Amino acid sequence: MKLFQLHYFCTACLYRNITRAAEALHVSQPSVSLAIHALEKEFGMPLLDRDARGFALTPDGEFLYREGRSLLDRSDTLAETMAERKRLGAAVLRFGATPMAGAGITQKLYRSLGEGGNLSVHLIEGGRPRLLQMIDEGLLDFALMPVDCLPGDEYGAVELFSNEVVLCVHSSSPLAKLNELSSPEELIDTPLALFDDKFYFTGLVQEYFRRQGIAPQIVCYAAQIFTVLEFVSGGAAAAFLCRGLARSRPEIVELPLREPMALKSGFVWKKSNARAPELEREIRRLAAELGAARDKR
Repeated sequence: MKLFQLHYFCTACLYRNITRAAEALHVSQPSVSLAIHALEKEFGMPLLDRDARGFALTPDGEFLYREGRSLLDRSDTLAETMAERKRLGAAVLRFGATPMAGAGITQKLYRSLGEGGNLSVHLIEGGRPRLLQMIDEGLLDFALMPVDCLPGDEYGAVELFSNEVVLCVHSSSPLAKLNELSSPEELIDTPLALFDDKFYFTGLVQEYFRRQGIAPQIVCYAAQIFTVLEFVSGGAAAAFLCRGLARSRPEIVELPLREPMALKSGFVWKKSNARAPELEREIRRLAAELGAARDKR
């Protein structure tokens, strides 16, 4: 498989049209078709269901598109990083953050990392599994993420804070009159917006329902906090978020949970990284600095 073939395939999937994909790629239509045919021949399976109106993705095609998009994103990040290394030598620091762990402190962290020196700082956002994979592959130096139950013992970690998880509902919801959410049973008829299942936080919420043998009514899976908040602000769904993330939206009410749930977050790095001692010193400095800033509030 060639990277350009995957790029052509994913672009066709994005537009759901070979002609529009060719226009976006500035190549001929046959070039896109041939690339897709080559992938189908190599893998020995159809990726598209073709008809007179266009095409739909087969289940194998859906899988390749999802995984291929992730691979192309990482290749773009790697290319940008290598270009930056050429421009600045080795003065590049690459860190990642999950949306929930990084909410509210990513800008402070970014400023602190870039202070005083010719240092280029690259930020990547994503779910914990993806960030751990990028740390493993050397594409990230460290990341801010949930530190509970890290796989294996190959990672170093410094816990930074623990945030209470609350249920966010629109002020017009009957749930808004409660003092707390006593049980997930109270949400049986409530539409919920969740982060998609590549996020560790979503696993915490799903386990909260599984313990009671309840299947939640999910109307939206999202990758961004803003999207989840929009669903709650519009009254379309409730959502589990860390306390304080909805403070700028007066129409949203935060309900504590009788069964407490918290997200422990911190910095994670690879112990075998050649720069591990240097990284750990920098990470502990950042943790102390950010902890002191939180204590002052």
